[in-house]
Amino acid sequence: MARSPFRFFAFVALLSLTFLLFSTVVFPACSGELTHPLVAVVGKSGGFVNVTIKATPGSGKEYMSLFPYAGVSTQQSIKYAINYARVISENDDENCDVLVSFSELPLGDYIDGPSAGAAITVLSYALFENASIRNDTIITGTIRPDGTIGAVGGLYEKAKVSAENGMRYFITPFNNVYEFVTLKKISKKYNIEILQTDTINKIIDFMLYNKAISDREIPTFQSRLSENTTSPPISEQNKLSDFKDIAYGMIELENYSLNNMPYNSDTEWINTYFNEVMKEQSAIMDLGYYFTAANDAFLNYIEISTINAVFADDIDLQEKRNEVIGCLASIQRPEMKTTNLEWVIGSDLRTGWATDKLNSTEISNDLLVEEKYAAYNSLMYADAWCHVAQSLAQVAEKNSNGQRINESTWRELAERKIAEAEKLEHSEDTKSHLAIAKKLYSSNLYGAAIVETTYANAMDTAELQLLSMSDDELNNALSVLSSEGRKSLWGNVYRSQALFMLNKKNPDKATAYRLFVYAQKLDNSFKEMEEKMVIVPEETNGVNSEEREGENLSSLSLCISAALIFLLVSFVVLFILPKTLGRSYGSNDKGCRRDFRAGKEKIRARTQKGTSSGTSRRH
Repeated sequence: MARSPFRFFAFVALLSLTFLLFSTVVFPACSGELTHPLVAVVGKSGGFVNVTIKATPGSGKEYMSLFPYAGVSTQQSIKYAINYARVISENDDENCDVLVSFSELPLGDYIDGPSAGAAITVLSYALFENASIRNDTIITGTIRPDGTIGAVGGLYEKAKVSAENGMRYFITPFNNVYEFVTLKKISKKYNIEILQTDTINKIIDFMLYNKAISDREIPTFQSRLSENTTSPPISEQNKLSDFKDIAYGMIELENYSLNNMPYNSDTEWINTYFNEVMKEQSAIMDLGYYFTAANDAFLNYIEISTINAVFADDIDLQEKRNEVIGCLASIQRPEMKTTNLEWVIGSDLRTGWATDKLNSTEISNDLLVEEKYAAYNSLMYADAWCHVAQSLAQVAEKNSNGQRINESTWRELAERKIAEAEKLEHSEDTKSHLAIAKKLYSSNLYGAAIVETTYANAMDTAELQLLSMSDDELNNALSVLSSEGRKSLWGNVYRSQALFMLNKKNPDKATAYRLFVYAQKLDNSFKEMEEKMVIVPEETNGVNSEEREGENLSSLSLCISAALIFLLVSFVVLFILPKTLGRSYGSNDKGCRRDFRAGKEKIRARTQKGTSSGTSRRH
């Protein structure tokens, strides 16, 4: 029986309608795109770059445009952002792909850094929710896998560029007190409202639903310790016993800087804040995390000193620069021995960091007041690194009872490490460290060059690994790495910091993983250095072959000169002097002989008289 055409077309129409309804249910938000500006800053210059987020049916993956090229940290930030947006959105389809692209950059053709993470999270969420966002606001801040927002640098430059491009609001997480103080000044000068929050949901509410972010009047201290924060094993604390003194030295500098802060209504809350910070530092020291406490004090010393300069309104950049130059000149580098090589290398590294920061900080008279704040803060980093370098050199001197090392035997190893690092993809941070490593190499500080290159290698490698890791894979890797002990001094130092990152109130697993990888690679590098180590024999006193050859020639010259003088004196005594004396004493001058005899008789008479009187003389 023939089918009716009407029934056939009705069936097709019904099938099509069913498909459309099914598509609507399965892909409710798997379409559309959003574009929003981000601020890109390089040095003092910058501008806007637009980021576009587009949804399309697929398999639930993230894709990026090829140009401009994005660094690993940017790729990882985008991954975290989209994944977290999927978690909090009620309308995300797991089969929806997200495409991310950037417009032409205002400077260069390479975008790097994680500071776009919070903005891309908001954009992705809005895309999944099919919502629009306001266009008068710049967002900056990293995003972590758990959705918390991390601080970023260069806030002064970013806020200034945002204001110059007509933005009304600038959203950033709270980073530190110094930036809080300076951002307040920037807000008044450039008429841009600074909103600070570390909660992604508050930013979403503001950007999508126009809900206000309450202005934080003053920052309040948030403790990082919890009842789950445990101490590292006693055996590991003992390995870092000398580092305990380094930590106390840095805390002393921090206290000195805070005591110099004027106490008034503007600074009262700052004093309260840092006093709370120092109480926690004491608790961290008691737990045995000496490097963590030292690092906190290091950063606080920089921050408090900069705040003091800001409130004094008397920033003399040249004077501060001269102070740092004087500090660097005062560092006395100990001889590198088998017992202190890691301390010497640590001092060399921080001297290199301080020198690099000093040379890269602009201090011209044309700087704006806010730019002087940033320049002073930069010089304070150089200042603090110099003080740490001095402390490490003092510990190295205290442990200098070993055998001397010929550091030049590490030259080839340093060359190989630098060549290996250059093959990797670098972030701005690792690119900077690699450049310093090359300068250290040029200064024949091969040990420091190896360790600095190890940092760049470890961080770049860890970033690539994190990019492809699932949460379960990361947890498994952390479990293995945290159970492994380290042998080198600096391997143990950074392992302890990684353990703190895992054990604090809000664990930072990504940072902990990077530090564990670095500690592991430090052990490997120091092992390679030990294998290539050459001890300088004591009898040579560490002098190289050319110097020894010169000393031998000098000794030979002295011997020849002495022999010639001896021959000359002998010739005079044997041949010249007898003839001269013979003519003098063999003359017919009898008066002279009588006087000579008379003199002898007088001396004999005095001697006899002295003896008979019983007196004597002592000389």
